Amino acid sequence: MMTLEELHAHYKAVRARLDGGVKKEAPVRLIYPEPAPAPYPDPLDAPPPVATTPHAKAPAAPAETPARKILMEVAEKHKMPVASFRSKSRTMPFINLRHEACYRLSTELGFSLMQIGRLMGNRDHTTVLNAIRRHKKILAEGYKPKTRTKSGVSSARVTKVETRTQNDHG
Repeated sequence: MMTLEELHAHYKAVRARLDGGVKKEAPVRLIYPEPAPAPYPDPLDAPPPVATTPHAKAPAAPAETPARKILMEVAEKHKMPVASFRSKSRTMPFINLRHEACYRLSTELGFSLMQIGRLMGNRDHTTVLNAIRRHKKILAEGYKPKTRTKSGVSSARVTKVETRTQNDHG
């Protein structure tokens, strides 16, 4: 059995090893030299000659994929360019265009939400899911455009209007 003085000395030695034994070194920062800019070609130099062989073929045009076909059909229906799918605009014509395209890509081709999001301008999968759900709702209930009234309430959301009398204190 250890005496109180030996135990105290032992704990003091352990604490000294733990507190002062390991010294932390400063982290090493690696500094890479910046690459030198490539020299600009002299505009007066003639471009290098292109070797033409009788067997050389022109690059093929991008293939007509089912997804591209759907995007072109939806864009034509809405009378907008195909580039509109990737735009950042949040106005109703663009929104309706993207919603219909998301719905058709999902139902007709079985694309995943992530794949559709990439086609629609790198949108999040939850955005695509919302677009599909909204378009399903429009197909089920019919399109109800949102219009603002004098009261500032959208007419598409008003389902019942009640008149209030002086006796109503609700």
